[in-house]
Parts: sequence; C-alpha cells; structure tokens
Amino acid sequence: MLHTCMSAAPSAELDSDLPRILKAAAALGILGGAGQSAPRVLAALCNPDASTTVVSRLIAQEPGLAARVLKVANSAFYGRSRSVSSIERALSVLGLDAVRGIAAAACLDRTVMRAPESALIQRDAFVTHSLAVGTAAEALARICCRELAGDAFMAGLLHNLGVPIQALVDAAGVKALIAALAVKPDQDVRELERQQGLIGHEACATAVFNSWQLPAPLVDAAAHHHHPHEAPAATRSLTWFVHFGMQLARGAGFTFPLEPAHAGRDTDTLQLLGLDEAMLDDVQATLPERIAELQAALAD
Repeated sequence: MLHTCMSAAPSAELDSDLPRILKAAAALGILGGAGQSAPRVLAALCNPDASTTVVSRLIAQEPGLAARVLKVANSAFYGRSRSVSSIERALSVLGLDAVRGIAAAACLDRTVMRAPESALIQRDAFVTHSLAVGTAAEALARICCRELAGDAFMAGLLHNLGVPIQALVDAAGVKALIAALAVKPDQDVRELERQQGLIGHEACATAVFNSWQLPAPLVDAAAHHHHPHEAPAATRSLTWFVHFGMQLARGAGFTFPLEPAHAGRDTDTLQLLGLDEAMLDDVQATLPERIAELQAALAD
C-alpha cells in the first residue's frame, strides 16, 4: 500500500508559481470547491488508509457514481454479467483496490476541463489516454509487483492532471508546444516547456496533489513521469510503471496533442523490474480491447 507521508517540499520555482496554478485549478473545478464533488471523492479514493467501509460510504453518497461503478463491475472489463448488485458486493468480489480504481476512473472526466481550453488538448483523447496509461501500468505491476497494481492504476490515471491546468494558465504557450511536437514528436516535453516559458505540467499536478494531500508515491509519479529515474528510490518502481504505461498507451494509439513520442524502452530498467519487451508487447496488444470495454462500461 501507499505511505501517507507527503512528497518532498516544492522547489522555490514551484512556490512562486503556486498561486497561479491553484487559481487555474480552482477555475477548472479540480480543487473541488462548492458544488464540485467529483474532485473531493477522487482525492479521498487516493487515500491508502481508506477502508472498505469508507470507500463504500463515499460511493454511496454519489448515486450517479455508484451506478457507474456497478456498471463497470458487471461489464466485460471484469468478465461479469449482472452478478454484482451492490457496492458492498463489488468490494467483496473485486477487492478494494479494484473498486477504488473504478470509482476514480468514473470521477476523472467530471474532475477536469470545464473551460474552453479543453478543446486545445482534446478532452476525450486526454481522458482515454489517462485510462489507457492507468490500465497498462496496472497490468505491468501485476506481472512483477502485484502489491503495487492498484496504486499503479491510480497513478497512471492521474499522472497528467496538470495538463489542463497548464493550458488554462498559458493557452498561447501550450499552442506553441503542440505545434512544436507536431513537427518533431519525440522532443523532450520539459525542454519545450522551458523554451516556451511554461509552468511545467508535472509541477501543476504536484501542486494540486499536495493540495489534495495525496500520498507521496502518487505525487512523485506525477512529478517524474517523463524522467522516472529522478523519482525518489522508494517510489521509483511505481513511477516507471506509469512511464512504461505511457509508452504502451501511445503505442496502442491512445494519445493526445501534448503527449510526445517516447524514446526506446529502457531495457536495463525492465530487467530490474522483472519485465521484458515481450511482456510489454503483450500488454500493448490487449490494451485496445481493454479500453474499449472500460469505456463502454463507463459511458452514461
């Protein structure tokens, strides 16, 4: 399970940008202000100490969310048909991590992008990419580190939450970034952000996750998903699962204008994790079907 300690304190640069980041996040509803229940539920679902009772109560308080969770639980994604009739039954049959993940996925599209900037980054493609990264990261963790599987899904699902915030803070800069990636898709996103004078999308996510008081592993995975070797040793494996999940999502066609083409797979890291390229290929091959099943189940 995740630890509840906070991530390292933000840098001085992030401290200076924090008011702009949080203002944009609030404008998008991502901070979960008045009338915005989805972000609050999403943040609570990320709490590693949330018991089955707490998760059941959280979901039950949101009838629409409960209906979507049960729909996924009874879908082809889990190979079931009308056998799960309550949240308590879903927790019993699927397990706590699975139900937390389903609920988080169901909250995602209600948490982000209420502003016109959503068109800039292609809202539907962004959400689908996030689902695909979470699904791929979880599948990789199940192969070699099952205890991180639930956390890998959550981290993959949320890793790019800073992107819509970045787009609201500086739409012109993000347009320039998209244009640069269209010309050369394999450029380093951090370097392009610096060239455009943008607040980094990883920094935006870090600020919001710290505001949500998320556990350190989720914060670290968001802060370092493009350069996982920089993540603290204790959370580096989780961050690598997200990074490889990003590669597989793009390889399977689940991308959006701000997602760069990734460099080749780091075979040394794969070996350290207990993975190989054939395993990644297998996960990528099944990803389109899995995402189609999940999206069908999540549809209203």
